[in-house]
Amino acid sequence: VGQHDPWLRAPFGDAILFEDEEVAARARPLVEEALAIVDRWRPALGAEIRQACRAIQFVRDPLAHPDKIVSFSDNTVPGALYVSVVQGDGLIDPYDLADSLVHEHRHQKLYLLERLAPMVASNGALVVSPWREDLRPPSGLLHAAFVFVELGRFWAFVRDHGPSRLHNRAVNQLQDTNDNLKLAFQTLDGCALTVAGRKLASVLKAASEDHFAPAA
Repeated sequence: VGQHDPWLRAPFGDAILFEDEEVAARARPLVEEALAIVDRWRPALGAEIRQACRAIQFVRDPLAHPDKIVSFSDNTVPGALYVSVVQGDGLIDPYDLADSLVHEHRHQKLYLLERLAPMVASNGALVVSPWREDLRPPSGLLHAAFVFVELGRFWAFVRDHGPSRLHNRAVNQLQDTNDNLKLAFQTLDGCALTVAGRKLASVLKAASEDHFAPAA
């Protein structure tokens, strides 16, 4: 976690800054706190993240606003999660870090699944993504749906069982996620997905419809 590893950093050149050891030392306990939140929500997912994702790198986007939380992962670096841990003058909220870890783990999980079964027959025609200003290939939109169905579940947990300070934000986050997923699935219906991709989209759509109701 937060180790200086040139092999994990080499693919990104100078486009991304990596936090120094002083920040990393302060942020490592925050990672444990974020993973503990995931464990309380879904213990199996916490175990899955630890098993599948063996490295976490602390990053900063030099072009982004200091308050913006960024994260990414890449198929060229399997099992590595790249997350920001600094927001403004301090560390980010552990719930935001939990969101980032789940987000990037889901990308890594789908990368692994795509090695076994391609999900998209053609990426030639770019499509609109509710989460991006630029047009995206269908594979990118499917990745987004795969990620945000899980994050919808997470923010439903935060709404129902998280701290009161995050309740309203969780409600708003869920509404945005729900609206965006509806648009995403409408677009995916017209994309050239494989049989496996069509089945996955159907499973994700059904899951998204089951996880936005208030807890009983």
